[in-house]
Amino acid sequence: MAVAQIYGLKPVEVENALPRVLAAADFAAVAALARAISGAQWVCIRLADATGARVVFYPEREGVTDLPPSLHSGERSGDAGAEFSAMGLAGVQFWAGFPLRDAAGRSIGLMGVMDDVPRALSQGVIGQLQLVADVLADKVESGALALRMVARRTLKLIEDVVEVDDAAASPVLRGLLRFAAGDVPQSTEAMALRIAGLAEAKGGRLMLTPIAEGILAQQGIQAQAGDLAEAVDVPVLPVTEFSPMARLRIGETVHDIARSDALDALGFRPAGSEGAWTVLENGLEEGWPEIIAEVLKKTRNVVMEYVRMHMIHEREVPLPEGQYHYDLYGMGWTVRGTPEHAEVSVNGTDWTVFDASGVGFDQPRDLSARAAMAGYPDIGDRIAGDVHEWCKRLAAGSEVTPIF
Repeated sequence: MAVAQIYGLKPVEVENALPRVLAAADFAAVAALARAISGAQWVCIRLADATGARVVFYPEREGVTDLPPSLHSGERSGDAGAEFSAMGLAGVQFWAGFPLRDAAGRSIGLMGVMDDVPRALSQGVIGQLQLVADVLADKVESGALALRMVARRTLKLIEDVVEVDDAAASPVLRGLLRFAAGDVPQSTEAMALRIAGLAEAKGGRLMLTPIAEGILAQQGIQAQAGDLAEAVDVPVLPVTEFSPMARLRIGETVHDIARSDALDALGFRPAGSEGAWTVLENGLEEGWPEIIAEVLKKTRNVVMEYVRMHMIHEREVPLPEGQYHYDLYGMGWTVRGTPEHAEVSVNGTDWTVFDASGVGFDQPRDLSARAAMAGYPDIGDRIAGDVHEWCKRLAAGSEVTPIF
């Protein structure tokens, strides 16, 4: 259900409150009517949803963040008691509360009138104030309906434009708008949302992730699990089966990414091949940078590449002709020879022959990186964290597209 949020109301036990769509001033006229009917000095409106509660006073009362817990249900009470003083409302001698309920009868907040002098309300006035509270509840519900209508109209506009321009909007955007409108995303949109990390399959249904919920909440829209009773079914595949879901391009290399719901894991293989899938440890929960970093590690000698790119040739070190000294994060080594017969010395130790087969005579950095691998057999463990972050940076330049 989309829930209208209130902008400008004081947050209660909720840090970094999300922006609100409706302004507190939207309720000023209703509050003025309630004050006129009751003759009370203040009107309080308290709205609550899954993100917390918001409370506002007309006229404003500085430093007050909420009402006493015993009044949250909106029940009427003529005796304010000591609870008001504890909440920063010292001096209040009169309170009458009226619950706000949605069309299904669920509580969404309350409206209260209060004064610093004792008062008595007639049954006629009480009835009129409850009618005002009902009007206020309808206004809040209208805000929720308006948000859904805006989402539906935006989605319809996008769908019309897509008829003439396929690139007008991504399936991710269309799927998210469909959620906002209270509808069920289409299968292509559902898969795109999963690839983007904005939705996940649970119990055969498509559920928004916290990131997606936060995006919608920024616009005052809240999608809850109970509203997704008809969400997209996720077929359960045999253990050996993977269902392609995306194509990953890293430079000139292209992989297909697939998912096995039975294994609850992703896999990859060269694009278009019929070979076996290589199972990945990372999933959509960890995010695409982690997934792509793992693919890089499983398909390339990323340690070798990292050393080659980041090692420093220390030209100022005096050495005999034909010897070259390099350093990487305090690890130093000297290399000499040719690919046919290459040797490495670590920090002045004895020379050790290493395998440089496949390295060309015009590739001195490749030869020196190979020397580092031979001189420091554990170099992969030493720089594992740096290599991993480097792989994630490489992932930022890759391209992931859905497969439908």
